Amino acid sequence: MKFLFQMDDPKKININEDSTYMLIKESLNRGIDCYYNDPRWVFSEINKVNKIKSNVSRLSLKKNNQLSYQRKILKEIDLEQMNAIFIRQDPPFDLNYISNTYLLDQLKKPLILNNSKEIRNFPEKHIMMNFPELTPPTLISSNIEAIIKFIKKNKEVIIKPAYGNGGLGIQKISHKTNLNTFLKNYIKKFSNCPVIIQRFLKNFKKGDKRIILINGDIAGAVLRVPRTNSIKANFHAGGRAVETNITDKDKYICKKIKSFLVKKKLFFVGIDVIDGYLTEINITSPTGIQEINRLNKSKIEKDIIDFVLRSLK
Repeated sequence: MKFLFQMDDPKKININEDSTYMLIKESLNRGIDCYYNDPRWVFSEINKVNKIKSNVSRLSLKKNNQLSYQRKILKEIDLEQMNAIFIRQDPPFDLNYISNTYLLDQLKKPLILNNSKEIRNFPEKHIMMNFPELTPPTLISSNIEAIIKFIKKNKEVIIKPAYGNGGLGIQKISHKTNLNTFLKNYIKKFSNCPVIIQRFLKNFKKGDKRIILINGDIAGAVLRVPRTNSIKANFHAGGRAVETNITDKDKYICKKIKSFLVKKKLFFVGIDVIDGYLTEINITSPTGIQEINRLNKSKIEKDIIDFVLRSLK
């Protein structure tokens, strides 16, 4: 059995926080051969037939539990040899990210988490357009006039770049702000790409609940509570992990999106719920495994690898 983890440099991750690390460690402990590749190493070789290949390096665990691989010993392989491929590199969701998905789309044998076509078609801050009844009032635009109109209607909003992650660029603004100047500078800062504006939810201080779903089913949850005087609950931005429970509203939201996730082969997903509203559906490289495990004495990585192995039978 061979698993490929397409990810950021394994030697640079924080093994006490990283979710991909837990998936690799669980796989290695089961005797599964694990390999690492950078998405830039993937290429299409067209010569009468089309082969999708990549340089890869075999992963191992050192005695101190750090991940190890030999960068100087890269092996070129046909990716059809892999049983499963985990797409785990962090955004930005840019042309490099999109181009890589075009190549992975060509593969027939490996199970890909998450489906390369669908993570390309549904950037995670846009995917909520499929569930308007579950989300707070939201605008996706780079049109300053439309944004100003939306902000004046909703009074207080959260603004964030459409293609950011980890709390990047999240700000709270109100209709009293000098909106024209602010928005011109903000949109320019993020390469003139669209931004996401959502009505500010006043109970945000109570936390942003991350719920992990495996093939549409709830595997666990953690409450991410922002620091004092901060609106950012993301762990990368200093959010605090707090034990939480799954409410009836959470279950309702998960039930409403399940058939969509299963149909699109979005097997490993992390949704964000604030004040009973669905605010994001994270499908590129969802995190939160270690925080949920510590608070609930669970092993979500085991559940994910169990699912992969069942799917490969």
